[in-house]
Amino acid sequence: MDAASAQLVRRKDGAPAVTDGPYLETKEYIASFYLLDCDSLERAQEIAADVPFADAEPVELWPVLHESAADV
Repeated sequence: MDAASAQLVRRKDGAPAVTDGPYLETKEYIASFYLLDCDSLERAQEIAADVPFADAEPVELWPVLHESAADV
């Protein structure tokens, strides 16, 4: 999806703290990424907040559109 639907997730007091932007600059490189298949946005936020560096640095959370059968 586009950048308007992206979020930044940090961990504050053990819980996800979610904000809309500012986003990381494009001059920074991507060292790795996770592709999550979650039942809800809240679950994806919990997983993002559980990344080891989420206390100090934000984790970008971007929804991905895909087509799949409803029974998969």
